[in-house]
Amino acid sequence: MKPKKKLIEAAQRDGSMARLNQLLSASHILLCEANGLVEEASDLMRARGLMLGEIKQQHTRFVQAADAYFKEFASMITDEQSKMDMFGDMDRFDAYFRKWAKLPKEWDPNNTQINQTL
Repeated sequence: MKPKKKLIEAAQRDGSMARLNQLLSASHILLCEANGLVEEASDLMRARGLMLGEIKQQHTRFVQAADAYFKEFASMITDEQSKMDMFGDMDRFDAYFRKWAKLPKEWDPNNTQINQTL
């Protein structure tokens, strides 16, 4: 097996490292969005007494797995500017996604219309 340094250098030379960075960054933002939506749904279920049985158990497992993933991913981002850029990207993606999905960030439980104002 090649030494790690040579593997990394080869991946940088052929563009694999740049592509890997793009793929992981995009998937991370999608996972952050999904995690936020799951947490919002869980909060609502919990508030209405619907977090029961199997869904409660699976949610606990999901949260534990997500926590482990986000902790490991965070260890790879050491530059403060990169962290701030990532959070900005996440906020912008959330705004676009919620508009597309018709999921307003602020929600009125007494408004029964599906498409509340974004």
